Amino acid sequence: MYEPVDRCVTTILTPSYESKDFERMDKPPEKPPRKNKLNKQLKEESNEETKNNRMKPGDTCVDIDQINLEANNYKNKFTNASVQTSPLIPYRLRFWPKNCDFKCAPEDSCCSKVGLVCCCRIISQWVLSQVGLTIVVVLWALLGAFAFYKTEGPRELAQSENLAKLQRNLSANLASELEKTPRENWKFTIDKYLQKHETNLLEAVSAGFGEGGGGSIWTYPGCILFAVSLLTTLGFGAPVPRTSLGRGSAVLFSAIGIPLHFLLILNMGNLGAVRLQQLAFGTSSDVPTSERPRWLKWFPFFAILFYYLMGVVLFGFVRGRDPIDCFMFPLDFTAAGGVATTYGHVRVLYALYLEFAVTLAALVLSLTQASATRGVVDIGLKLGLLTNT
Repeated sequence: MYEPVDRCVTTILTPSYESKDFERMDKPPEKPPRKNKLNKQLKEESNEETKNNRMKPGDTCVDIDQINLEANNYKNKFTNASVQTSPLIPYRLRFWPKNCDFKCAPEDSCCSKVGLVCCCRIISQWVLSQVGLTIVVVLWALLGAFAFYKTEGPRELAQSENLAKLQRNLSANLASELEKTPRENWKFTIDKYLQKHETNLLEAVSAGFGEGGGGSIWTYPGCILFAVSLLTTLGFGAPVPRTSLGRGSAVLFSAIGIPLHFLLILNMGNLGAVRLQQLAFGTSSDVPTSERPRWLKWFPFFAILFYYLMGVVLFGFVRGRDPIDCFMFPLDFTAAGGVATTYGHVRVLYALYLEFAVTLAALVLSLTQASATRGVVDIGLKLGLLTNT
């Protein structure tokens, strides 16, 4: 007789589609569900989940999973940019630092630690405020200009004196040799000295002499213009340091100054944009983009045009330049355009002009980033370049 078994273990071998056992089977396995049925089932489940998580009228956050891309409506019923972007005022640095309100704990008997913490907090708040960061960037630019002036200025002066000395010696040697040479051989002697002069001049030019149309570039006003061109990362036709100390100073100056300057300009642009929007909308921040005042829509274009024309007048017509040169006034402050021939105070004024130009660009970018984002998203959805899955 068979003994009863307490537990029955059954092993089921399921052949795969790729195995040879599948070929021996008389009956094929069941087919997986079709793709359209599976998609329909998943869509029904996702609709039930989105009904529970759908936004309410008072919500200010958009969940990207709720966005449904329809074939005939690429804008997804977005009527203004406030749906895509947060209507909240963007965070920015404080204009003035906040007072230190750090107080001593009841169990602390000595407040020296509290005073040290409060002092560090005051310093950090001053440095990372609009006013404090402006002071830091201005002092850093002046310090960098002084470093360039001390490293590149003596080299430029020594190079000019050396070239002048070579020219004087060359002229004296030519005069003395012509006295000993017959007149019919003067042509060969003069050609020989002209070749020497050309060689000396090319060596001096390759070392930086005459950069900017002659004169002196690495004066202190010229170094201020060079420092500002580094901070703004424009560097259009700017001179190049030739000494090792000058190049090292430029690298260190840029590594510290460019991030600080970028942070300052970005916050100043946000501050200006917020003030202009408050002036246009008043205290309300829920005004849609389509209902902006007309002057705010056209402000970026007219601001840039007015600022450029102001530069044409100040650095062109006031200096007595030709009409064509007036409209191309930035070329006068490049190494190839003759920056060394401009006066020192004109270089400083142009450095300030560059600084305000970058600030205006940041302001315009802050004003137009919502509409620009909307335009880019609309085009991307229309062309099928964007997705949320």
